[in-house]
Amino acid sequence: MFVIPVPIAKYHKEMLAHCKEMLECENGHMAIHPRFTKLITALRTAVENGQGMLDKDATSHDDLMDAFRLSLMFWH
Repeated sequence: MFVIPVPIAKYHKEMLAHCKEMLECENGHMAIHPRFTKLITALRTAVENGQGMLDKDATSHDDLMDAFRLSLMFWH
């Protein structure tokens, strides 16, 4: 196992843009099982604050959203 530290403060804008790109891809690169209700809620309530950053106050389960963005970081 490799542990790669990722400073969220440095890459948060790129991670949010990449997450949006992966979810909105026309070819369907991603499927989320319906049992992950909190993740689905986090994705549906995610709000960008106009500066490319996630609005944590308006997003439910923002910690799951952060984990999801980190998990997608190395997928292209």
